Amino acid sequence: MAKTKNINFVLLGLGKLGKGFYDILQDKVEKIRLESGFQLNLKKILVRNAHFNRPHYIDPQLITTDLDEILRDKSIQVAIDAIGGIEPTFTIIKALIAHGIHIISANRMLLASKMHQLADLANRQRVYILPGPALGGGVPIIETLQEYLVANTVKSLTGVVSGTSNYILSEMTQKRLSLKEVLRNPEIQKVAESLSIIDYEGSDAAQKVSIIAASAFGVDINYLDIFSEGIADISVFDIECAAEFGYEIKQLAIFKDHGECLEIHVHPTLVPKIHPITIIRNDYNAFFIESDLIGNFMVYGKGVGIKPTSSAILSNLIAVGNLLRHTSSKKVSYRLVWNNKSVMPMNEIESAYYIRFPCVDKPGVVGKITTILGEHNINIASAHAEVDKKVHPDLGFVHILIEMAKEGDIMEAIEAIKSLGILLQKIKLFRIM
Repeated sequence: MAKTKNINFVLLGLGKLGKGFYDILQDKVEKIRLESGFQLNLKKILVRNAHFNRPHYIDPQLITTDLDEILRDKSIQVAIDAIGGIEPTFTIIKALIAHGIHIISANRMLLASKMHQLADLANRQRVYILPGPALGGGVPIIETLQEYLVANTVKSLTGVVSGTSNYILSEMTQKRLSLKEVLRNPEIQKVAESLSIIDYEGSDAAQKVSIIAASAFGVDINYLDIFSEGIADISVFDIECAAEFGYEIKQLAIFKDHGECLEIHVHPTLVPKIHPITIIRNDYNAFFIESDLIGNFMVYGKGVGIKPTSSAILSNLIAVGNLLRHTSSKKVSYRLVWNNKSVMPMNEIESAYYIRFPCVDKPGVVGKITTILGEHNINIASAHAEVDKKVHPDLGFVHILIEMAKEGDIMEAIEAIKSLGILLQKIKLFRIM
Protein backbone atom coordinates (compact mmCIF):
# COMPACT_ATOMS: atom_id res chain seq x y z
CA MET A 1 0.00 0.00 0.00
CA ALA A 2 1.21 3.49 -0.84
CA LYS A 3 2.37 5.67 2.00
CA THR A 4 -0.41 7.77 3.52
CA LYS A 5 -0.17 11.47 2.66
CA ASN A 6 -1.52 14.06 5.06
CA ILE A 7 -3.68 17.03 4.16
CA ASN A 8 -4.01 19.34 7.15
CA PHE A 9 -6.88 21.79 6.88
CA VAL A 10 -9.14 24.07 8.86
CA LEU A 11 -12.86 24.66 8.58
CA LEU A 12 -14.16 28.21 8.72
CA GLY A 13 -17.66 28.27 10.14
CA LEU A 14 -19.87 25.65 11.76
CA GLY A 15 -23.28 26.71 10.53
CA LYS A 16 -25.58 24.65 8.33
CA LEU A 17 -22.93 23.90 5.70
CA GLY A 18 -20.02 23.65 8.15
CA LYS A 19 -21.80 21.15 10.39
CA GLY A 20 -23.09 19.19 7.41
CA PHE A 21 -19.61 18.97 5.96
CA TYR A 22 -18.19 17.92 9.35
CA ASP A 23 -20.71 15.06 9.55
CA ILE A 24 -19.96 13.87 6.01
CA LEU A 25 -16.22 14.10 6.63
CA GLN A 26 -16.48 11.72 9.59
CA ASP A 27 -18.38 9.27 7.43
CA LYS A 28 -16.08 9.46 4.38
CA VAL A 29 -12.59 10.12 5.74
CA GLU A 30 -11.57 6.45 5.86
CA LYS A 31 -12.98 5.70 2.40
CA ILE A 32 -11.01 8.64 1.00
CA ARG A 33 -7.82 7.46 2.71
CA LEU A 34 -8.15 3.95 1.28
CA GLU A 35 -8.99 5.10 -2.25
CA SER A 36 -6.73 8.15 -2.58
CA GLY A 37 -3.98 7.61 -0.05
CA PHE A 38 -4.72 11.00 1.53
CA GLN A 39 -5.40 11.33 5.24
CA LEU A 40 -7.66 14.36 5.77
CA ASN A 41 -6.77 15.96 9.08
CA LEU A 42 -9.15 18.62 10.38
CA LYS A 43 -6.96 20.72 12.65
CA LYS A 44 -9.26 23.53 13.77
CA ILE A 45 -12.76 24.96 13.29
CA LEU A 46 -12.92 28.75 13.39
CA VAL A 47 -16.17 30.04 14.92
CA ARG A 48 -17.48 33.34 16.24
CA ASN A 49 -18.76 32.01 19.58
CA ALA A 50 -16.84 29.23 21.31
CA HIS A 51 -19.64 28.62 23.84
CA PHE A 52 -22.47 28.10 21.35
CA ASN A 53 -24.45 24.91 22.04
CA ARG A 54 -23.11 22.41 19.50
CA PRO A 55 -23.61 18.66 19.01
CA HIS A 56 -21.75 16.63 21.63
CA TYR A 57 -19.84 14.59 19.04
CA ILE A 58 -17.92 17.63 17.76
CA ASP A 59 -14.53 17.64 19.46
CA PRO A 60 -14.36 20.83 21.56
CA GLN A 61 -10.57 20.85 21.12
CA LEU A 62 -11.13 21.71 17.46
CA ILE A 63 -13.12 24.85 18.21
CA THR A 64 -11.32 28.20 18.20
CA THR A 65 -12.26 31.85 17.90
CA ASP A 66 -8.64 32.91 17.45
CA LEU A 67 -7.52 33.31 13.82
CA ASP A 68 -3.92 33.82 15.00
CA GLU A 69 -3.96 30.31 16.46
CA ILE A 70 -4.52 29.00 12.94
CA LEU A 71 -1.97 31.32 11.35
CA ARG A 72 0.71 30.21 13.80
CA ASP A 73 0.24 26.54 12.90
CA LYS A 74 2.68 26.02 10.00
CA SER A 75 1.30 22.54 9.31
CA ILE A 76 -2.03 23.88 8.02
CA GLN A 77 -2.19 23.76 4.23
CA VAL A 78 -5.81 24.45 3.32
CA ALA A 79 -8.80 26.42 4.65
CA ILE A 80 -12.41 25.69 3.75
CA ASP A 81 -14.61 28.78 3.77
CA ALA A 82 -18.09 27.79 4.93
CA ILE A 83 -18.79 31.04 6.76
CA GLY A 84 -20.68 33.03 4.14
CA GLY A 85 -21.06 36.78 3.77
CA ILE A 86 -18.39 39.34 2.95
CA GLU A 87 -17.12 40.51 6.33
CA PRO A 88 -15.42 39.40 8.48
CA THR A 89 -14.76 36.59 6.00
CA PHE A 90 -12.93 38.79 3.48
CA THR A 91 -10.44 39.90 6.12
CA ILE A 92 -9.99 36.33 7.37
CA ILE A 93 -9.40 34.90 3.89
CA LYS A 94 -6.85 37.61 3.03
CA ALA A 95 -4.91 36.79 6.20
CA LEU A 96 -4.93 33.08 5.39
CA ILE A 97 -3.74 33.66 1.82
CA ALA A 98 -0.99 35.98 3.07
CA HIS A 99 0.26 33.08 5.19
CA GLY A 100 0.34 30.70 2.21
CA ILE A 101 -2.83 28.77 3.04
CA HIS A 102 -4.81 27.52 0.05
CA ILE A 103 -8.53 28.29 -0.09
CA ILE A 104 -11.50 26.11 -0.96
CA SER A 105 -14.50 28.40 -0.93
CA ALA A 106 -18.22 27.76 -0.71
CA ASN A 107 -18.75 31.49 -0.10
CA ARG A 108 -20.66 32.61 -3.17
CA MET A 109 -21.28 36.21 -2.17
CA LEU A 110 -17.65 36.88 -1.25
CA LEU A 111 -16.24 35.44 -4.47
CA ALA A 112 -18.84 37.13 -6.64
CA SER A 113 -17.94 40.55 -5.27
CA LYS A 114 -14.24 40.27 -4.28
CA MET A 115 -12.81 37.70 -6.69
CA HIS A 116 -10.30 39.98 -8.37
CA GLN A 117 -8.76 41.21 -5.13
CA LEU A 118 -8.53 37.71 -3.67
CA ALA A 119 -7.16 36.20 -6.89
CA ASP A 120 -4.47 38.83 -7.27
CA LEU A 121 -3.35 38.29 -3.67
CA ALA A 122 -3.42 34.51 -4.15
CA ASN A 123 -1.35 34.75 -7.33
CA ARG A 124 1.27 36.88 -5.59
CA GLN A 125 1.46 34.35 -2.75
CA ARG A 126 1.40 31.38 -5.18
CA VAL A 127 -1.72 30.11 -3.44
CA TYR A 128 -4.66 28.25 -4.97
CA ILE A 129 -8.27 29.40 -4.74
CA LEU A 130 -10.76 26.69 -5.68
CA PRO A 131 -14.24 28.22 -6.06
CA GLY A 132 -16.22 25.18 -7.25
CA PRO A 133 -18.18 24.58 -4.01
CA ALA A 134 -19.43 28.19 -4.15
CA LEU A 135 -21.56 27.17 -7.12
CA GLY A 136 -23.61 25.20 -4.63
CA GLY A 137 -23.90 21.77 -6.13
CA GLY A 138 -22.35 18.69 -7.63
CA VAL A 139 -21.63 19.91 -11.17
CA PRO A 140 -17.86 20.31 -11.75
CA ILE A 141 -18.24 22.98 -14.41
CA ILE A 142 -15.05 24.89 -13.59
CA GLU A 143 -12.95 21.71 -13.65
CA THR A 144 -14.67 20.66 -16.89
CA LEU A 145 -13.83 23.93 -18.63
CA GLN A 146 -10.32 24.29 -17.22
CA GLU A 147 -9.17 20.69 -17.58
CA TYR A 148 -11.33 18.36 -19.67
CA LEU A 149 -12.01 20.99 -22.35
CA VAL A 150 -8.60 22.68 -22.11
CA ALA A 151 -7.87 22.01 -25.80
CA ASN A 152 -11.28 23.30 -26.87
CA THR A 153 -12.38 26.79 -27.76
CA VAL A 154 -15.68 27.23 -25.92
CA LYS A 155 -18.05 29.13 -28.17
CA SER A 156 -20.96 29.27 -25.76
CA LEU A 157 -22.05 28.04 -22.36
CA THR A 158 -25.70 27.87 -21.38
CA GLY A 159 -26.51 26.88 -17.82
CA VAL A 160 -29.33 26.11 -15.45
CA VAL A 161 -27.41 27.47 -12.45
CA SER A 162 -30.01 27.82 -9.69
CA GLY A 163 -31.33 24.52 -8.38
CA THR A 164 -33.97 26.30 -6.33
CA SER A 165 -35.31 28.32 -9.25
CA ASN A 166 -35.27 25.23 -11.44
CA TYR A 167 -37.25 23.32 -8.81
CA ILE A 168 -39.85 26.09 -8.69
CA LEU A 169 -40.17 26.26 -12.48
CA SER A 170 -40.41 22.46 -12.68
CA GLU A 171 -43.30 22.45 -10.21
CA MET A 172 -45.03 25.29 -12.04
CA THR A 173 -44.58 23.56 -15.40
CA GLN A 174 -45.49 20.01 -14.42
CA LYS A 175 -48.34 20.79 -12.02
CA ARG A 176 -49.49 24.16 -13.40
CA LEU A 177 -49.05 25.76 -9.97
CA SER A 178 -48.48 29.46 -9.38
CA LEU A 179 -45.24 30.68 -7.84
CA LYS A 180 -47.03 31.42 -4.56
CA GLU A 181 -48.50 27.91 -4.48
CA VAL A 182 -45.05 26.35 -4.99
CA LEU A 183 -43.50 28.48 -2.26
CA ARG A 184 -46.20 27.36 0.19
CA ASN A 185 -45.31 23.72 -0.45
CA PRO A 186 -43.28 22.32 2.50
CA GLU A 187 -41.22 20.30 0.02
CA ILE A 188 -39.36 23.40 -1.12
CA GLN A 189 -37.83 23.79 2.31
CA LYS A 190 -36.01 20.50 1.70
CA VAL A 191 -34.60 21.88 -1.53
CA ALA A 192 -33.92 25.57 -1.11
CA GLU A 193 -30.83 26.95 0.56
CA SER A 194 -33.15 29.61 1.92
CA LEU A 195 -36.59 30.97 1.17
CA SER A 196 -35.24 34.49 0.77
CA ILE A 197 -35.96 36.46 -2.37
CA ILE A 198 -32.42 35.82 -3.62
CA ASP A 199 -33.44 32.33 -4.68
CA TYR A 200 -35.98 33.44 -7.29
CA GLU A 201 -35.09 37.04 -8.14
CA GLY A 202 -31.90 36.20 -10.01
CA SER A 203 -29.19 37.39 -7.60
CA ASP A 204 -28.23 33.84 -6.67
CA ALA A 205 -27.70 32.95 -10.32
CA ALA A 206 -25.83 36.19 -11.02
CA GLN A 207 -23.36 35.43 -8.22
CA LYS A 208 -22.64 32.01 -9.69
CA VAL A 209 -22.26 33.49 -13.16
CA SER A 210 -19.73 36.02 -11.85
CA ILE A 211 -17.65 33.19 -10.35
CA ILE A 212 -17.79 31.14 -13.57
CA ALA A 213 -16.86 34.19 -15.65
CA ALA A 214 -13.77 34.76 -13.52
CA SER A 215 -12.72 31.14 -13.04
CA ALA A 216 -13.37 29.76 -16.50
CA PHE A 217 -13.11 32.81 -18.77
CA GLY A 218 -10.79 35.16 -16.85
CA VAL A 219 -13.35 37.97 -16.97
CA ASP A 220 -13.70 40.20 -13.93
CA ILE A 221 -17.33 41.24 -13.42
CA ASN A 222 -19.13 41.96 -10.17
CA TYR A 223 -22.40 40.08 -9.92
CA LEU A 224 -24.22 43.39 -9.42
CA ASP A 225 -23.14 44.41 -12.93
CA ILE A 226 -24.56 41.28 -14.60
CA PHE A 227 -27.90 41.63 -16.34
CA SER A 228 -30.10 39.32 -14.32
CA GLU A 229 -33.83 38.62 -14.22
CA GLY A 230 -35.41 36.14 -11.85
CA ILE A 231 -38.56 34.04 -12.09
CA ALA A 232 -40.75 36.01 -9.67
CA ASP A 233 -42.85 37.47 -12.49
CA ILE A 234 -43.55 34.20 -14.32
CA SER A 235 -47.17 33.04 -14.37
CA VAL A 236 -48.88 29.79 -15.29
CA PHE A 237 -50.25 31.62 -18.35
CA ASP A 238 -46.66 32.32 -19.46
CA ILE A 239 -45.87 28.62 -19.16
CA GLU A 240 -48.99 27.67 -21.12
CA CYS A 241 -48.22 30.19 -23.88
CA ALA A 242 -44.66 28.90 -24.14
CA ALA A 243 -45.92 25.31 -24.42
CA GLU A 244 -48.36 26.30 -27.16
CA PHE A 245 -45.47 27.54 -29.29
CA GLY A 246 -43.26 24.52 -28.57
CA TYR A 247 -41.13 25.90 -25.74
CA GLU A 248 -40.45 25.44 -22.05
CA ILE A 249 -39.36 28.23 -19.70
CA LYS A 250 -35.96 27.82 -18.03
CA GLN A 251 -33.94 30.37 -16.12
CA LEU A 252 -30.65 30.31 -18.00
CA ALA A 253 -27.21 31.80 -17.59
CA ILE A 254 -25.80 32.49 -21.04
CA PHE A 255 -22.15 33.01 -22.02
CA LYS A 256 -21.14 33.61 -25.63
CA ASP A 257 -17.62 34.35 -26.81
CA HIS A 258 -17.52 37.01 -29.52
CA GLY A 259 -13.74 37.18 -29.70
CA GLU A 260 -12.91 40.54 -28.21
CA CYS A 261 -15.87 40.50 -25.82
CA LEU A 262 -18.15 38.15 -23.94
CA GLU A 263 -21.92 38.10 -23.81
CA ILE A 264 -23.09 37.32 -20.27
CA HIS A 265 -26.66 37.49 -18.96
CA VAL A 266 -29.17 35.59 -16.78
CA HIS A 267 -32.93 35.46 -17.33
CA PRO A 268 -35.94 33.22 -17.95
CA THR A 269 -35.65 31.89 -21.49
CA LEU A 270 -37.87 29.98 -23.89
CA VAL A 271 -36.09 26.72 -24.72
CA PRO A 272 -37.30 24.47 -27.56
CA LYS A 273 -38.83 21.32 -26.08
CA ILE A 274 -36.49 19.16 -28.16
CA HIS A 275 -33.39 20.70 -26.55
CA PRO A 276 -31.68 18.41 -23.99
CA ILE A 277 -31.55 21.12 -21.34
CA THR A 278 -35.35 20.91 -20.96
CA ILE A 279 -34.99 17.50 -19.29
CA ILE A 280 -33.20 19.12 -16.33
CA ARG A 281 -35.87 19.05 -13.64
CA ASN A 282 -36.31 19.83 -9.97
CA ASP A 283 -33.18 20.86 -8.02
CA TYR A 284 -30.68 19.85 -10.70
CA ASN A 285 -28.25 22.16 -12.49
CA ALA A 286 -26.83 21.70 -15.98
CA PHE A 287 -24.42 23.30 -18.42
CA PHE A 288 -24.73 22.93 -22.18
CA ILE A 289 -21.41 23.71 -23.87
CA GLU A 290 -20.65 24.35 -27.54
CA SER A 291 -16.98 23.90 -28.44
CA ASP A 292 -14.88 23.53 -31.55
CA LEU A 293 -13.47 20.04 -30.96
CA ILE A 294 -16.13 18.12 -29.05
CA GLY A 295 -19.12 19.99 -30.42
CA ASN A 296 -22.08 19.92 -28.03
CA PHE A 297 -21.37 18.71 -24.51
CA MET A 298 -23.53 18.74 -21.36
CA VAL A 299 -22.87 18.12 -17.67
CA TYR A 300 -25.50 18.06 -14.95
CA GLY A 301 -26.01 17.21 -11.31
CA LYS A 302 -27.61 18.31 -8.06
CA GLY A 303 -27.83 22.07 -7.85
CA VAL A 304 -28.30 22.66 -4.14
CA GLY A 305 -27.74 20.92 -0.85
CA ILE A 306 -25.20 20.06 1.82
CA LYS A 307 -24.29 16.67 0.32
CA PRO A 308 -23.35 17.81 -3.22
CA THR A 309 -21.54 20.87 -1.87
CA SER A 310 -19.62 18.72 0.61
CA SER A 311 -18.76 16.32 -2.21
CA ALA A 312 -17.27 19.26 -4.14
CA ILE A 313 -15.26 20.36 -1.08
CA LEU A 314 -13.83 16.88 -0.52
CA SER A 315 -12.94 16.58 -4.19
CA ASN A 316 -11.15 19.92 -4.04
CA LEU A 317 -9.22 18.86 -0.94
CA ILE A 318 -7.83 15.87 -2.82
CA ALA A 319 -7.12 18.06 -5.87
CA VAL A 320 -5.07 20.46 -3.74
CA GLY A 321 -3.28 17.53 -2.14
CA ASN A 322 -2.29 16.16 -5.53
CA LEU A 323 -1.13 19.56 -6.70
CA LEU A 324 1.00 20.13 -3.64
CA ARG A 325 2.49 16.67 -3.84
CA HIS A 326 3.16 16.41 -7.57
CA THR A 327 3.53 19.97 -8.88
CA SER A 328 6.68 21.95 -8.23
CA SER A 329 5.19 25.19 -9.52
CA LYS A 330 1.60 26.37 -9.30
CA LYS A 331 -0.65 25.00 -12.00
CA VAL A 332 -2.19 27.82 -14.00
CA SER A 333 -5.62 26.19 -14.29
CA TYR A 334 -6.15 26.59 -10.55
CA ARG A 335 -5.07 30.23 -10.56
CA LEU A 336 -7.10 33.04 -12.06
CA VAL A 337 -5.49 34.63 -15.09
CA TRP A 338 -7.36 37.75 -16.17
CA ASN A 339 -7.82 38.84 -19.77
CA ASN A 340 -8.95 42.12 -21.27
CA LYS A 341 -12.23 40.92 -22.71
CA SER A 342 -15.11 43.27 -22.06
CA VAL A 343 -18.72 42.28 -21.41
CA MET A 344 -21.20 43.37 -24.07
CA PRO A 345 -23.84 45.90 -23.01
CA MET A 346 -27.21 44.19 -22.89
CA ASN A 347 -28.70 46.46 -25.55
CA GLU A 348 -26.06 45.18 -28.02
CA ILE A 349 -26.81 41.45 -27.70
CA GLU A 350 -28.89 39.70 -30.35
CA SER A 351 -31.56 37.12 -29.66
CA ALA A 352 -34.85 35.76 -30.88
CA TYR A 353 -37.86 36.90 -28.81
CA TYR A 354 -41.39 36.05 -27.84
CA ILE A 355 -43.46 39.11 -26.88
CA ARG A 356 -47.06 39.09 -25.67
CA PHE A 357 -49.03 42.31 -25.92
CA PRO A 358 -52.27 42.43 -23.85
CA CYS A 359 -54.28 44.90 -25.91
CA VAL A 360 -57.75 46.31 -26.38
CA ASP A 361 -59.72 44.06 -28.71
CA LYS A 362 -60.14 46.42 -31.66
CA PRO A 363 -59.46 46.16 -35.39
CA GLY A 364 -56.03 47.37 -36.50
CA VAL A 365 -54.20 46.67 -33.25
CA VAL A 366 -51.98 43.95 -34.70
CA GLY A 367 -51.12 46.17 -37.64
CA LYS A 368 -50.08 49.05 -35.40
CA ILE A 369 -47.76 46.79 -33.39
CA THR A 370 -46.16 45.12 -36.39
CA THR A 371 -45.68 48.47 -38.13
CA ILE A 372 -43.67 49.84 -35.21
CA LEU A 373 -41.61 46.66 -35.02
CA GLY A 374 -40.81 46.96 -38.70
CA GLU A 375 -39.80 50.60 -38.28
CA HIS A 376 -37.20 49.41 -35.77
CA ASN A 377 -35.62 46.87 -38.18
CA ILE A 378 -37.26 43.91 -36.44
CA ASN A 379 -38.28 40.88 -38.50
CA ILE A 380 -41.38 39.04 -37.35
CA ALA A 381 -41.38 35.25 -37.58
CA SER A 382 -45.07 34.93 -36.73
CA ALA A 383 -47.95 36.89 -35.18
CA HIS A 384 -51.02 35.44 -33.54
CA ALA A 385 -53.97 37.20 -31.89
CA GLU A 386 -56.56 35.80 -29.49
CA VAL A 387 -59.30 37.17 -27.24
CA ASP A 388 -59.78 36.29 -23.57
CA LYS A 389 -63.22 37.48 -22.46
CA LYS A 390 -62.86 35.59 -19.15
CA VAL A 391 -60.21 38.03 -17.92
CA HIS A 392 -61.55 41.25 -19.42
CA PRO A 393 -64.42 41.91 -21.88
CA ASP A 394 -62.16 43.96 -24.17
CA LEU A 395 -58.86 42.09 -23.68
CA GLY A 396 -57.00 40.54 -26.57
CA PHE A 397 -53.52 39.04 -26.67
CA VAL A 398 -51.14 39.58 -29.55
CA HIS A 399 -48.40 36.91 -29.52
CA ILE A 400 -45.39 37.76 -31.66
CA LEU A 401 -42.30 35.63 -32.34
CA ILE A 402 -39.35 37.67 -33.53
CA GLU A 403 -36.29 36.53 -35.46
CA MET A 404 -32.78 37.49 -34.34
CA ALA A 405 -32.84 41.16 -33.35
CA LYS A 406 -30.79 43.57 -31.28
CA GLU A 407 -32.01 44.02 -27.71
CA GLY A 408 -31.78 47.80 -27.94
CA ASP A 409 -34.07 47.86 -30.99
CA ILE A 410 -36.59 45.63 -29.23
CA MET A 411 -36.72 47.87 -26.17
CA GLU A 412 -37.10 51.02 -28.24
CA ALA A 413 -39.96 49.44 -30.20
CA ILE A 414 -41.71 48.37 -26.99
CA GLU A 415 -41.55 51.92 -25.64
CA ALA A 416 -43.09 53.20 -28.86
CA ILE A 417 -45.89 50.61 -28.66
CA LYS A 418 -46.62 51.60 -25.06
CA SER A 419 -47.30 55.15 -26.25
CA LEU A 420 -50.11 53.96 -28.55
CA GLY A 421 -52.53 53.67 -25.64
CA ILE A 422 -53.72 50.19 -26.64
CA LEU A 423 -52.27 48.14 -23.76
CA LEU A 424 -54.43 46.88 -20.88
CA GLN A 425 -51.78 44.94 -18.96
CA LYS A 426 -48.02 44.58 -18.72
CA ILE A 427 -46.15 43.42 -21.82
CA LYS A 428 -44.44 40.05 -21.40
CA LEU A 429 -41.08 39.43 -23.11
CA PHE A 430 -38.98 36.28 -23.19
CA ARG A 431 -35.73 35.74 -25.04
CA ILE A 432 -35.59 32.49 -27.01
CA MET A 433 -32.68 30.07 -26.90
